[in-house]
Amino acid sequence: MRKKSRTSLLFVTGVVLVLAMMVSACSGNNSTNQPTGGQGQTATSNPESTETTDTAKLDPVELTWYFPNTIQNMKDIELVQAEMNKIIQEEINATIKLMPLDWGAYDQKMNVMTGAGEKFDLMFTAPWSNNYFQNVSREALLPLDELLDKYAPTLKETVPASVWDATRVKGKIYGAINWQIVAMPYGTGIEKKYAEKYNVNLDEIDKYEDFEPYLEAWNESYPPLVYRKDGADPFTSQPPYFRMDSIGEDSSVGWISLDDTSMKVFNQFESTEFKNFVELMHKWYKAGYFPKDAALQTSAQANANMKAGRGEFMGIGSPIKPGVEAESKAALNRDIVVKPLSEAIITTNRAIATMTGISATSDNPERAMMFLELINSNKGLYNLLSNGIEGKHYKIVSDNVIEKVVENNGYNPGTDWMFGNQFNAYYTSKEMVGVWEQTIEMNKNAVTSPLLGFSFDPELVKTELAQSNAVFQQYKDALLSGTADPEKTLPEFLDKLEKSGANKVIEEKQKQIDAWKNAK
Repeated sequence: MRKKSRTSLLFVTGVVLVLAMMVSACSGNNSTNQPTGGQGQTATSNPESTETTDTAKLDPVELTWYFPNTIQNMKDIELVQAEMNKIIQEEINATIKLMPLDWGAYDQKMNVMTGAGEKFDLMFTAPWSNNYFQNVSREALLPLDELLDKYAPTLKETVPASVWDATRVKGKIYGAINWQIVAMPYGTGIEKKYAEKYNVNLDEIDKYEDFEPYLEAWNESYPPLVYRKDGADPFTSQPPYFRMDSIGEDSSVGWISLDDTSMKVFNQFESTEFKNFVELMHKWYKAGYFPKDAALQTSAQANANMKAGRGEFMGIGSPIKPGVEAESKAALNRDIVVKPLSEAIITTNRAIATMTGISATSDNPERAMMFLELINSNKGLYNLLSNGIEGKHYKIVSDNVIEKVVENNGYNPGTDWMFGNQFNAYYTSKEMVGVWEQTIEMNKNAVTSPLLGFSFDPELVKTELAQSNAVFQQYKDALLSGTADPEKTLPEFLDKLEKSGANKVIEEKQKQIDAWKNAK
């Protein structure tokens, strides 16, 4: 089903971890030198982003915004927040309280908060983090259609209608798109020094198995691959590599083949592709390419090893986008080389891979949407959040290009893709100039999944989805780190998956897809 031809696999280098989180981009101030916006339009530095232009008529409010990040990279967050609030207060008479949570704790914390009905306003959500579809099912997110039309016209117009359609559940939008690359190919990233040391010929790499000669030659004092149990797994994070597309959350049972125009839903864990992949991982584990405790490794441990100079050789399932090498250089001061192994394709879950939702418990949803309009159209505000304060955390070196402070930088989140329209970002190196235009062109020309625009409603199979997902969570680390022998463990996993109600989930997905096809 796979043929030659983007969230991270868990075999990732510290460099590739950044790629997998879709990497960082740029920053700036209120300069009038602005890059092109998402649809060829120009980002404005002082937009009228709401119907209410008289700020004096708006009562002052404080908005809270939760998102994942690396907390140690945001020591100066209160300084940045104070500068942001000068702009926000003037524009919409509001202030923002930024609430970053460590990556490893984010999902659990948000599950607890939304389950308890805690009051807050904004949260990062996606199919792979703080699960978007589960949030909609639990009624933790507000529908945004009317709010977008009334309070965020620039944001609404910037994102193509087909991408907005990808967010819809029961016909409604529940997540505001952070506009960026949506046509993401997947592949691998290698630190350049290792590529040179081991004479890696990327022209000869068409699939992950092609790396075996280089893995066999590895002679460092630490394993070349790492699996992170608290990150995205290396199978469900990259369906396009396997010529498949997911339906609903990536890890839920029931995918389609991109090459099947009938869109027949099947159990991806019963596929030849999954079987071959876990067998490859086990083969590599037995060969010593993973640490012996691979299934227990955390991102914190892996990152500590990287800082100590014990980097990994390659990443699996890294999202490969234009300019990713330069972004990684700017973010980590390391040179990498990359190779896409799948074509650039727009799928529903890639189109909605990074969104901001408004909590159902928000006391100020209108003002929250005004803020989303502002962060997506006010370049100065967006770049302040993305990279900090000019002169303290970065300096401008030329038009649209900045240079980050390297030593003791108290604010370097590296996640501008999480905060708004990434095409409003400054470049972080001269080498990146032109990347936004290249990315926009890739978005325009990419092929699309036959399922683009279809949104699965999980309501009728919520119990079965929860049960089957629990089974997957039980087995995924052992199988996908290579620790478990798939000859024994895979049949056991599949048996429990079937007993959990997986077939009912697949049948419901098929039923909804067939109805969607017939209605088109």
